Amino acid sequence: MSTSESFKGFEIDKQGRAYGHPIATSDEELVRVGPGTKGGELLRRYWQPFALAEEATSKPKHVKILSENLILFRDGDGEAGLLYPRCMHRGTDLIYGKVEQQGIRCCYHGWLFGVQGHCLEIPTEKNEKLRSNIRQPWYPVREEFGLLFTYMGPPDREPLFPTFSIAENLGPSETVTAFRSDSGPNGPHPKIAASSDYNWWQMYDNWMDPFHVCVLHFSINGPQFSPNLGIIPEVKFVQTNDGVISIQKRRIPNGPVQQRISQVIMPNMNCTAGVTDEDLGPAGISWTLPLDDTSYVLFGLTRIDRDNPPKRPAIPMLEDHWGPDHGKPFSEWSLEDHQVWQTDYVAQKGQGDISLHSEEHLMAGDKGTALSRRMFRQLAERVAEGEDPFGAGANEPYRVEILAGNALLDPETGECIAGYASRT
Repeated sequence: MSTSESFKGFEIDKQGRAYGHPIATSDEELVRVGPGTKGGELLRRYWQPFALAEEATSKPKHVKILSENLILFRDGDGEAGLLYPRCMHRGTDLIYGKVEQQGIRCCYHGWLFGVQGHCLEIPTEKNEKLRSNIRQPWYPVREEFGLLFTYMGPPDREPLFPTFSIAENLGPSETVTAFRSDSGPNGPHPKIAASSDYNWWQMYDNWMDPFHVCVLHFSINGPQFSPNLGIIPEVKFVQTNDGVISIQKRRIPNGPVQQRISQVIMPNMNCTAGVTDEDLGPAGISWTLPLDDTSYVLFGLTRIDRDNPPKRPAIPMLEDHWGPDHGKPFSEWSLEDHQVWQTDYVAQKGQGDISLHSEEHLMAGDKGTALSRRMFRQLAERVAEGEDPFGAGANEPYRVEILAGNALLDPETGECIAGYASRT
């Protein structure tokens, strides 16, 4: 049967209709993070930040990390503990436990567990030897830079805690500050269960997608920043030993070249400087942490010089336009509001709770995203075959180096005029 027919001299194409459309699928190696999944096992081989240090208190708190429900607390000695939530005695949730000097005591029969799961006391049993082989499932916690990190992989493959270039050679007035973002970047996002409500790769893909800045951030809604960000940049993607970088250059008419270098570091770190003309200097670092397959949260570190804030170049800025003028909180926006004013949230959540990768049509501008995904899959396969991923071998020193940042370059010589000129 012919797939087309004539109508008033025009050929009508009957191909491409939605009828019979193939069933769409997700890339399971990317999106699944639970125990035993390829992506989940890769993520578990690295130290992951999961809370701000201030979140660990004498009141137990539920946390979810990589589809595992856990209990966070801080004992009277100041040590943070991360335990399986169901008491190993009779299964009561330790969220109702009482935190004491040396650990957390179950409310049901008073079993006391230390921050590493050791059973320290069973009030109803006189035989002390009974508790010597009892241990509540636990994960190690490391407190650094105001963040709490945990390692959730095989105990015999636990890597050394990495070092970070952002914390090196600090000046007398410089500090490294931690942050947590429950709602992602670029505009208001809803806070659903204190996290963004879709798969983490829909966020992580964004870090190697420089072109959405000059479309979503600019042309759809008008200039949110300055017209310079609406210029389509010249982009070069480079794969490194530990991730991918994008070098973006915007040639401003009668002005300097704006250079922006972004970076992803496997398996879930990124270094991205601010997205305005005034944000010059090196980037910080952040982690996109999956809570489960359909939610994530961001943790990060920034370097701040209290006495010497960065100088701002004299580049005109247009007034920011963050959303409609009706003044409604984001949780009350209607569909029409979102249609008038889009943010990264609607572009990412609009892909669904978990994107259907089989329906994508990646182009040359998506090279950075494709490289990131491929590298993640390759590392996940190495772990599945019993090997160590890059930087996560037991007793292997691992230094996380930030190459990303923003700068202005001389259009003739390419030399840095202001900002951060990475050695890349």
